[in-house]
Amino acid sequence: MAEKDFNLQFPVSLVEQITEYLANEITEGKINNGQQLVENELQRKFGISRGPIREAFRILEENGFLISVPRKGTFVREISRKDIEDNFSVRSHLESFAASLAVPFMNDEDVKGMELALSGMAESARNNDFKSHLKHHGDFHIIFINASKNDTLIKILENLRRQATWFRFSYVHLVQEPFEYALNVHREILDLFIKKDAHRAGSLVKEHILVAQQQFIRLLASRGKDETKV
Repeated sequence: MAEKDFNLQFPVSLVEQITEYLANEITEGKINNGQQLVENELQRKFGISRGPIREAFRILEENGFLISVPRKGTFVREISRKDIEDNFSVRSHLESFAASLAVPFMNDEDVKGMELALSGMAESARNNDFKSHLKHHGDFHIIFINASKNDTLIKILENLRRQATWFRFSYVHLVQEPFEYALNVHREILDLFIKKDAHRAGSLVKEHILVAQQQFIRLLASRGKDETKV
């Protein structure tokens, strides 16, 4: 596991902090797929009792990041093709819904934030920096998701998007969304937000995610990745 300073923050609960830390480490590929997480090692690393670690494991297992194997331990899940198909298809509907809800609430600050994210994506494309591109891409989506003002939807999509980022970071050497396509479609999405066209904005967000899903699966297949586990 990659070394990183861990400082307790209050009033955020200890369980929340451990869960967030481990989720970020997994998402960014610092803890590998299939790697075992050992309670005793984490106790020593964080200087805490076993209880919060076990509760964090339980939450991460519920959210699809970990798997508990009887008499063997807790492991980061191996990503399957079905995981990718399930995530992208569900997210396409929910993010489309979020985009539609967001339109009447979008303000100048949101638009400026999305324009800044687009500028970051363009700069990343010029530098051929996929990881930076992915960060700015995520920033763009998070702005309109938060603008939906639907707390339940925001929370669900937070986890789904984190999983999707995990999938991409795990296979960054294989799966890279074409920069030109990504920039063009996001510019069009932003233009629809500015025009207050909720229906078309929602439809284009859905289409964009499903196109990304097919690109992901097609690239994996072209590299001879297994149908079940990738």
